[in-house]
Amino acid sequence: MRYGFGMELRQSLAILPDLVFLDSVDSTNLELGRRNSISALPSLSVLTSALQSAGQGRLGRTWVSEPETSLSVSLLLRSEHREHLAWATLMAAAAVRQIVAAQTQRSAKVKWPNDVLVDGRKISGILAQLQSDGSLILGVGINLATQVGAPDTATSLGELGGPKDFDSVLSHFLSAFLPRWGLFEANPLATVAKTREEIKQHSATLGLQVRAELPSGEQVIGLAKDIDDRGQLVLSTPEEIALSAADVWHLRN
Repeated sequence: MRYGFGMELRQSLAILPDLVFLDSVDSTNLELGRRNSISALPSLSVLTSALQSAGQGRLGRTWVSEPETSLSVSLLLRSEHREHLAWATLMAAAAVRQIVAAQTQRSAKVKWPNDVLVDGRKISGILAQLQSDGSLILGVGINLATQVGAPDTATSLGELGGPKDFDSVLSHFLSAFLPRWGLFEANPLATVAKTREEIKQHSATLGLQVRAELPSGEQVIGLAKDIDDRGQLVLSTPEEIALSAADVWHLRN
């Protein structure tokens, strides 16, 4: 089937036949949330769009996802293992890191808690939003091509010699993330432990001095020492503190 902007999603629909594709939307996270509020959606409901006019990011940031330059996809997740649900963001980051490294033959790393970097430049961002019914909406953005005027701190698959095709990248992400989620549902503790080791092995944050802005607005500076079994970033300030949510900046050592 051919969609708007000349896109075909044969590979992605073969993996997830119920995938919803829209020509344009304000935010894939918001739209998936609206649909879920009207009628409860099953777990692993997925919505994507060629054009996103008001994508959502951490700390209320918004951005535009233009056709053929970026992939924006949102997944609705439900789980009985809600005490471990915070790991969904890092599981998605690990999946994105995996496909970026494989498709570009470059070293991709995870910047805690929700970005994927190549050579210190951002190629992907992830936003998790808990819904009133206990479900979690996970929004994933991946840069396919470098937009005109993009900051020097951003990069893209195309710039790194990887694929720029929307359907190809989406299908690779689904193929990387969905098995991880299946393993999490079957054995959450083992999956969390494996994800933790994977994130630590490919972390862009551990071992660096960082400045973290907490949701309260408070800022702390310390050495990123570990990611604990709850997915929290452990800082030495010099007292050890564990951060469950924060915006993090890497500082020069």
